[in-house]
Amino acid sequence: MGNYNLKVYEYADGIQIRLYNQPISTNEKVPPVPLAVPQECDELQRVHTSELSHTHGKVHTSELLDNPEKVHTSESPDRQRGHAIQSSMNRTIQKIYEISRANIWEYFLTLTFDRNKLDSSDYNLLCDKVSKWLNNLRSRYAPDLKYLIVPELHKDGKHYHFHGLLSNIGNITLTDSGIKKNGHTIYNMANWKYGFSTVSKVVESNKVSSYITKYITKELCAVSKNKRRYWSSKNCDTAKVSVYNLPYEEIGQFIDNNIQSIRHTSKVVVESAGLTINYIEMEKGERNHDKPKN
Repeated sequence: MGNYNLKVYEYADGIQIRLYNQPISTNEKVPPVPLAVPQECDELQRVHTSELSHTHGKVHTSELLDNPEKVHTSESPDRQRGHAIQSSMNRTIQKIYEISRANIWEYFLTLTFDRNKLDSSDYNLLCDKVSKWLNNLRSRYAPDLKYLIVPELHKDGKHYHFHGLLSNIGNITLTDSGIKKNGHTIYNMANWKYGFSTVSKVVESNKVSSYITKYITKELCAVSKNKRRYWSSKNCDTAKVSVYNLPYEEIGQFIDNNIQSIRHTSKVVVESAGLTINYIEMEKGERNHDKPKN
């Protein structure tokens, strides 16, 4: 048993540091919180450790960001149900995000269903068809296929379609749809027989992680309780995760030493637990090879 106040995720496209305002026991379950997904912006917010205040040896980062996302909990039955759905959604998003960032993707896929062929409101039926279709692709066309597939609930709250990320597509046939978007060709997947499909090349793999998670909503999680919400191939890479329990002054020094590698920062506050998590996105490279040491 031990404690940590710093968690480092090494992804395919960069490094994410999660800094906690208080030590977390390795046997303690961190409350499910909204994932602070890096946002696309022209001017990246920088971390300056001179802005960090120290009280009793701990770093309090309330000044780091002006608008932290706050999480509230309540004991009323309705609030508890809502909190349970929120927590479930956060866990699902976290897992999808970690898988997507740990891998390099080549294609973005959208699958729709012809309502004359399948009942696109039957979630169980659609999940079964998608699972069997993915297995068929790997066994017949692309044994090394890497995929991450998620559902999207339509605005009508009844019907679904699916989105996904693909790599190593082997002999899967893509046909030119004749449509271009932002100068890039949109393809159709010949192997999809249940409706319409579009496939486009991923231009920047590091940006699709935040995009693919947006389909996981409270509404989807409410109707898919105890059901699968994503499909990932067994050959997907996973992030290398390291935990540390370091003096906050030492963490501040590490951030100072790597200030030029920082892309973005964000923060989540769980008020009921007294927990603050700062997310620091860093580039991979020579600058940040000097990782924290226990």
